[in-house]
Amino acid sequence: MSPLRIAVSGLHRGENPQPGASIVRSLRRRFPSAFIAGLVYDALESGIYMADGPDAVYLMPYPTSGAPAFFERLDAIREKSPFDYLIPTLDAEIELLVHLEEDLTARGLITCLPGKETLDRRSKSHLAELARQCGVAVPETQAAYDVAGALAAAKEFGYPLMVKGQYYDAKMAASEPDLAAAASHLLSEWGAPVLVQRCVRGLEFNALGLGDGEGGIVGLCTIRKTIVSNQGKGLGGMTIRDPRLDDFCRRLVCELRWHGPFEIEAMLDEERGAYVLIEINPRFPAWVDFPAMLGVNFPAALIAMMESADRPTPLPRCAPGHFYLRHQVEVTGHVEQLAALSSSAAFDTLKTAPTSSPGSQNPATASAFDTLKTAPTSSPGS
Repeated sequence: MSPLRIAVSGLHRGENPQPGASIVRSLRRRFPSAFIAGLVYDALESGIYMADGPDAVYLMPYPTSGAPAFFERLDAIREKSPFDYLIPTLDAEIELLVHLEEDLTARGLITCLPGKETLDRRSKSHLAELARQCGVAVPETQAAYDVAGALAAAKEFGYPLMVKGQYYDAKMAASEPDLAAAASHLLSEWGAPVLVQRCVRGLEFNALGLGDGEGGIVGLCTIRKTIVSNQGKGLGGMTIRDPRLDDFCRRLVCELRWHGPFEIEAMLDEERGAYVLIEINPRFPAWVDFPAMLGVNFPAALIAMMESADRPTPLPRCAPGHFYLRHQVEVTGHVEQLAALSSSAAFDTLKTAPTSSPGSQNPATASAFDTLKTAPTSSPGS
């Protein structure tokens, strides 16, 4: 059997990491001989230069360039580095690709994406209606089409509050000047409306999973965020098992008949004592390699779903009590690699770049953390 050939996007691993680099790591764990192409938007996406990163890397036009530019570039890439499976990891890519299913199929490309209507139903502007249909709670929210509208909403909600762009980004505002500045920035960045939202006080939770497209869940991993950055990003998390959160996630996935990867963000409202839906993302989160390190490999299960029309095999649950910490390390590259990406928009292998003086050892190739192998990973019998 010939090795799998897979393309993965979103390799940035900086302060606000994208999922692609973690997906590549998970795929390497299950398919060490797979050919993996990285699709990037910046030659300095750090996941390009990981020791266990992609075999070839190509710059892509931004999704806002539209379908013709996207396919022109994708076709050129596949002539040089053919691949059969495409795993997009950025919301803007998915917003484009859900409208291009026929074009992807005609090219023999296999993806696993939600439908157009499903994607729209989980958008921030429609989240309250979805929550009502599922019987789950959401924070009180008002759409604002200008700064004055945002300030009017704040008079009802009070401070602090959250203000969110219609596609990306969220900022906390503790005062009227904070809100005016945040709303102005988000309106200029993402357009109208922005969403002004009453703050929920409580612990933050995340769930990553795979939906089978028929209302069922192939796999689910739930965590409590233990460390949160100033931008609200999870820098650490611990696996949990709470039947209430499991039911919360199942209601949403069942109602949407979600197909493919998802991330559900929720908070446990300390006043109500109930989970509140914050957001549903149409892709894996950046911490997706964490459960793979515990033996529950979601990207590998995604490939299995794409390979077969049979009902997917359910994944076991991660045992509660495992935690991850986001750990910053440096990766190295060479100016020749940077020049190749910047000038020709491609380089073929990370392994051909000069690395170090003869006889020296690259610590990035060292294996590590033997003690994980002895810790419990998934629940017995699950």
